[in-house]
Amino acid sequence: MSVFSTGRILAALPLLALAHPLIAGEARVVPPGQTVEATTGWGHPVYDIDPDPAVRFGKLANGMRYAILKNGTPEDTAVIRFGFDVGYIDEGDNELGLAHMLEHMAFNGSKQVPEGEMVKLLERLGLAFGADTNASTGFEDTIYKLDLPRTDEALLDTALMLMRQTASELTIADDAVDRERGVIQSETRTRNSYSLRRIKHWFGFVAPDTLYSQRFRADGTEEIVDTAPGAVLRDLYRRYYRPDNSAMVVVGDVDPDTVEAKIRATFGDWTAPATARVEVDKGALDLERGPAAANFVDPDVQTLVTIDRFAPYVERRPTVAESDESRLVALGTAILDRRLQKIANGAESPIITGNASASDFFDIQREAQVAIQAREGEWQRALEVGEQEWRRAVEHGFTEAELAEQLANFEQRYRDAARQQDTRRNSQLADGILSTARRERLFVTPQTTYELFLAQKPGITAEAVSQAFARHFALSDPLIHVSTKQPIADAQATILDAWRTSAAEPVDPPTDMGQQAFAYDDFGVPGTVAEDGMVEDLGLRIIRFANNVRLNLKPTPFEKDRVRFAIRVGSGQLALPRDQMAQAVFLSSVSALGGLGKQGYDELREVLAGRRVTYGFDAGEDKFTVRGSTTMADLPLQMRLSAAYFTDPGLRPEMLTRWQAVIPPYVAQLDATPQAVARAQVPRILADANPRFGLPSEEELTSVTLEQARALVTEQFARAPIEISVVGDFDSDAVIAAVAASFGALPQRAATLEGWDSEREAQFASDRSERVLTHAGANDQALALTYWPTTDDADAQEEATMQMLALAMRLELLDRIREQLGASYSPGAGSSMSSIYRGYGTFSTSVVVKPEQADEVFAAVDAIVEDFRKAPIDADLIERARTPLLEQIALSRRENGWWLAVIDEAQLHSERLDRVRSYEDRIRAVTPEMLQVAAQRYLDPAQELRIRVVPAEPAAQP
Repeated sequence: MSVFSTGRILAALPLLALAHPLIAGEARVVPPGQTVEATTGWGHPVYDIDPDPAVRFGKLANGMRYAILKNGTPEDTAVIRFGFDVGYIDEGDNELGLAHMLEHMAFNGSKQVPEGEMVKLLERLGLAFGADTNASTGFEDTIYKLDLPRTDEALLDTALMLMRQTASELTIADDAVDRERGVIQSETRTRNSYSLRRIKHWFGFVAPDTLYSQRFRADGTEEIVDTAPGAVLRDLYRRYYRPDNSAMVVVGDVDPDTVEAKIRATFGDWTAPATARVEVDKGALDLERGPAAANFVDPDVQTLVTIDRFAPYVERRPTVAESDESRLVALGTAILDRRLQKIANGAESPIITGNASASDFFDIQREAQVAIQAREGEWQRALEVGEQEWRRAVEHGFTEAELAEQLANFEQRYRDAARQQDTRRNSQLADGILSTARRERLFVTPQTTYELFLAQKPGITAEAVSQAFARHFALSDPLIHVSTKQPIADAQATILDAWRTSAAEPVDPPTDMGQQAFAYDDFGVPGTVAEDGMVEDLGLRIIRFANNVRLNLKPTPFEKDRVRFAIRVGSGQLALPRDQMAQAVFLSSVSALGGLGKQGYDELREVLAGRRVTYGFDAGEDKFTVRGSTTMADLPLQMRLSAAYFTDPGLRPEMLTRWQAVIPPYVAQLDATPQAVARAQVPRILADANPRFGLPSEEELTSVTLEQARALVTEQFARAPIEISVVGDFDSDAVIAAVAASFGALPQRAATLEGWDSEREAQFASDRSERVLTHAGANDQALALTYWPTTDDADAQEEATMQMLALAMRLELLDRIREQLGASYSPGAGSSMSSIYRGYGTFSTSVVVKPEQADEVFAAVDAIVEDFRKAPIDADLIERARTPLLEQIALSRRENGWWLAVIDEAQLHSERLDRVRSYEDRIRAVTPEMLQVAAQRYLDPAQELRIRVVPAEPAAQP
């Protein structure tokens, strides 16, 4: 339910919240610096940049703000976001963790909706818990989210009623609070990873005197969550859930007048307290602290070096001048990013990756950071890279060639967003509008942002970017945070000595490199079309070129000026020997870095700057693939680039260098959490040690070679079938021409896929005794997994029945294990019936629990299975599973990503198109009796395999 998401955890809200991709509002031309006597409906001042005129902003007499935007993507849907200005930093010393707990209580009873009924009510209306019904708590806000699959008046009324109940009518009963404590603690345990512990340590180091550090997973939080009386939560609720501390955003295929009237009618009687809300003192950073360093130690953490500098906070107005200055800094930051990437891509580089950022530390300081992931044991050399590249950028600035590359990239992003704004997504828009609520930011159209860029572009010079970057990045003395697996002796002194030694080294100006052209523009005589037909009911055009390359075209109106594509070649891992699965992981992870025979990856990035393309390829279970999105203008280039990756893959040494650097930290994390252990080890256990399942061993991963990788893929790339699928807003003739000039010009391909019969053999574990695996993470985390063997997906109706059985199982797990036992935050269930391996499939449940609760959870799962087997499943339970699924299917048919997955093998596996046609009918056909029969057939207690993942070091007993 609640998701802690920092994103870029330091970033303040943008000066202009971009309306990622609707209407092309013209930017009003106003003389620079002139004050415009206007405000938005939320009271935000408007200077010389216009907000998106399509958004209706308003405020009720009680202070509640609202915003409404009519938007048709996806058609006939809407989203609601209801935000409150309360988060971790607003909690008192006796309320630690309770803002989050209060968010949970919104789903646990109000004056009009009894405890446990809100989620069920929404499920009956077609909203899936977690996917469409959610909430989040952050440092400064709590947000409630509803994604409505329809926009009929009844559903909209119900959604607003539930939000009104959340606003002021929650009961927060003492017994409900007690039942929720275990769920909160389970969520905390689930999210307790080394990366989150590192963030907490970093906050404590750079900002010890701020509430962001003091309230983030503070000591004592668990005790308060376990013991706080309901009265304390009710007091927190009354203080912060008030109309003048809230904002609601509704975006979708709705009539703004109707929605506005409903909001006024539903929330107009919500009374604001007489006392004003008191703002907390957030604290500040000590800018006179001087250079400092700290070492975070964890056996699973990557070797990371972050260098932070801070300065006093400056409130920025949403003006053209401020926007221009921010863009100059962003360009410089992007150039520094590219420098770090090139270093990481170099042979024997001490770093794996690096990035720079220029932002605000919330709204209390300005901040600049360089973050570097180092090879294991190379923190000192990584520190040198970060320090010296930061200094090189500040002292010597940037070159015209570097600026040209980033200007092209920036323009491509601005231009594409502007062209695609007529099909912006509801959720993107709503989240963007709500992000402006707390601070005085403007929500603008992508067209306005693009016009601002074009107006500034003629005056953007390398010197201007260099000066703006230096102004922002030359801040306080550095705060250096180093994460390692083993402690650094005398850490602060050692790290600062390394920094001072590096800082004493002079840095040379950057060298300006010349540009080249793309080397793969001619693949020979374009191919000719041998067959051209239609699958009328699916609106799908299927084409075969004379060389047997196949092309599928599905035009849609869902995303303006955006094209999604999939290129599948051969049989992927099936074509590799069973003992060579490490090569598949290797190729999928770093193929892009191998570049091409004539041009390396970094050279390609420079040559193709400003073009929206995808590099490299993946080695999937049964095909090599490239998947991505582009524009019609860049699709011909994408086809040539991908054709080059399959006909002349570079597989250069830098690809292996990066791989060898990545493996040690990757392997170290495989036992960092119970979930990581399960991902790494369980698939192979289930498949009776079949090497095609699960992850290869560390020895196998480290023994890959470029020569072997090339030998394994050469024949597939040269001869195997190719099928290309394109979905979206495109010119069919231009797509056909682009494929004809690239893949269509290649030598003859095989017309059909090889069977690989012997490689498709798989069986469920013959030993059904319980397995106990261990992890090296937090000692209060365990994972209780239960599996049963099923079969492959040859029977389409049976697959749909098992999908419904898994959904019903998940709902029952949520009720019994989450709500009744309070044992787990998000228990799950799933059915996986293979389309690749004959006769192979599994049905499973997965529950994160305390180690001592695993047996209780296993017993609860068995009890549900027994109930499912002995009698038909409750009709209401089935409908609460079925209705959201049918709504999801209907919504999927308005999504390009879904259609791409549907048609990407429409010719090589044409028989599977019938599954698309019958999907809804198969789901509707499932009856309680069918589910009982399926449970009796597959969920046999004698066939059950239990796997528990427990801490390697159990928690100390009191």
